[in-house]
Amino acid sequence: LNLFDLIDYMWKKLFNLKFWLPVLVLGIGAGATFVLLKNKPTARKKPNFQRGALVEVMEATLSNPRIEVRTHGRVRAAKKVVLSARIGGEVIWISPKMNEGSFFKKGDSLLSIGIRQSQSRLKAPFNGVVQSKNVDLGQYVNPGAQLATLLGSDQAEVVIDLPMGRMDWLPQNSASTDSGNQYQIPALISLAGMSSALVWPATVKRHLLELTPRGMMVQLIAEANDPFRLKRMPQVKAKKKKPSGTVQINKTEVANPENPVIPETSNMPLFVGAFVDVTIPGRQLENVVTIPAQALRDRDTVWIALETFPKASVLEATETTDSVPKNTSAQRNIELQVRRVQIAHLDQDNVFLSGGIKPGEKIIISPIKGAADGLKLRLAGVEKMDWKKMTGEKRWKRKRPEEMGKQRGKKQGQKSADTRKEES
Repeated sequence: LNLFDLIDYMWKKLFNLKFWLPVLVLGIGAGATFVLLKNKPTARKKPNFQRGALVEVMEATLSNPRIEVRTHGRVRAAKKVVLSARIGGEVIWISPKMNEGSFFKKGDSLLSIGIRQSQSRLKAPFNGVVQSKNVDLGQYVNPGAQLATLLGSDQAEVVIDLPMGRMDWLPQNSASTDSGNQYQIPALISLAGMSSALVWPATVKRHLLELTPRGMMVQLIAEANDPFRLKRMPQVKAKKKKPSGTVQINKTEVANPENPVIPETSNMPLFVGAFVDVTIPGRQLENVVTIPAQALRDRDTVWIALETFPKASVLEATETTDSVPKNTSAQRNIELQVRRVQIAHLDQDNVFLSGGIKPGEKIIISPIKGAADGLKLRLAGVEKMDWKKMTGEKRWKRKRPEEMGKQRGKKQGQKSADTRKEES
């Protein structure tokens, strides 16, 4: 080949479409990619939803509740005498009221003893009931022989065991000025071990000056009127309401609002010798936070749901539009904080805190596995609401087919009316 043929061959190759088409396609693709990368849209930063343990909380509030002293005791007769024969002789008459369990009035004749054509009649010294009878008709009795045991029916006493450390829980102004062991404290007594326990009102009168030998307890003596229900007055029956889904904290002076007393008629007697539960209103606390017993952890700590606002979330909140609310749970961190507290008083249901908690703080009342400082949390009932607020989510009601047909008919009728107006 000469030089001219070579040049002619090169020019044909240069202007051949099959050679330049792949190069052209690659160039256009590279240019388009460069333009797209240079003019790419800036994506809006979305808040970072951090999943955490779902917990239930309550807000700490200060109150001045009156605590309750809960203990137990045993019923005994307020009056008890042994009826004895003053002279020896034959029992010639016994009253029907002399049977065991029978009630009598003060001054009623109970039995007569005959001696030497005369008789000695024994009368009841008070209103009461026969506990036991040790004599029969025609029996000869000697002077001083025990004939029967009588119990008073107007009142019954309850011997209440109270630990020495709880004596300070009683009302401070309850003791009289004459004697340091005399009281006038109202109390409620209920039979222990009953599902629907009846409640008797009683009054704590005094405490004994000797401790029990075993438990080293102080013994309070309370009096309950009409223990055998002879006056047929409406009795008080304690009923428990069904537990609700939310936890309610008492804001009044009653320490246990979940077990209100509902009056009902009952003839259940207060049996002598029965074991009873006793509730005594104690002294009043001041400026304490009341929490349920399950919210106390490890004897002297509670879990706080602490809200923290990191710097990153604050910067992101300034870049969002006005339709997005700023202080939502998605933009803040909620962490667990273990807090040591000071306990003023505790009972079976509630714990009263005198220090370590500020009003408005959120106290965790639900259990958590692996609880530790800094654990991420989510508040029950708040996350769903905050998500809708932040994303602007709306619930559109889906229309029925017949409603959509009616709406289309209205639009078509309106269009035909407009065209008629234009033609006219």
